[in-house]
Amino acid sequence: MNVVSQPPVIRVLWTGGLDSSYRMVQLSRREVWVQPYYLSDDRRSEQQELNSIAEITRDIQDHHDTVCRILPLMTSRVEDIGPDKRITGAYRRLRRATGIGSQYDWLARFAKSIAALELCVEKAESSKALKCILKYGALRLQYDTSNDPYYVIDEDRSSDDLIRVFGPFRYPIIDKTKLDIIEAFKRLGFEQTMHKTWFCYTPIDGKPCGVCSPCKSAIEEGLRFRFTEAALERYENRPRTSTVMKIVGVALSRLRILDVAEDIWKKRARRRRPS
Repeated sequence: MNVVSQPPVIRVLWTGGLDSSYRMVQLSRREVWVQPYYLSDDRRSEQQELNSIAEITRDIQDHHDTVCRILPLMTSRVEDIGPDKRITGAYRRLRRATGIGSQYDWLARFAKSIAALELCVEKAESSKALKCILKYGALRLQYDTSNDPYYVIDEDRSSDDLIRVFGPFRYPIIDKTKLDIIEAFKRLGFEQTMHKTWFCYTPIDGKPCGVCSPCKSAIEEGLRFRFTEAALERYENRPRTSTVMKIVGVALSRLRILDVAEDIWKKRARRRRPS
């Protein structure tokens, strides 16, 4: 009896953004199973990201050159990821030195349980993650069983903190710029799909804001065509806009603190009432 072996499973952290969506398109030409993962933390952009993932999945599945199989999206909540003091301590030290985003703490903790999870960091001047990797370590090129290249952290030339935070991942597109990725979308026949990707953290009227970190990176790396005139105007005026948004954020945080304090006071008052 002939036994049909299961194709390799490639595990990809998919946000619906340009970089991870490109990786999904790239894998569509390989005879593999692709297991995408999505992490939810109730950010404002979450529904747009999930919509992008659903639309891009359909585009890939409907494309005549697709030979991969995309497995159902696996979603986990950030709040459910277990703590790890060593990872969080390493992350905080790297953050103080390089300003990497808060997501790298919980991403590293999540990746502990997912073997060979791919993280789609691209080659960009604005990438704090890449700057952190190159400041405190190095990358090493490797190949999978299908001779597909990817990078990993070179543990012989990297600090312990870098290994703890960035070591669990594979980096399949870290040698690609945004412009490289745009051209690859076109070359693979997915130019329209590229326009369905999502990257903004704080959308305004359902459109990219132009001032959050991913928007600034996208504009500066050659994706101005993805933005409305209003978003580009906000980008040009971003020092003032960013200050206003920070003031609003601080005000909202204080209101939330007051709400919590009032709720605690009411609960204590109820307990003190005579029965």
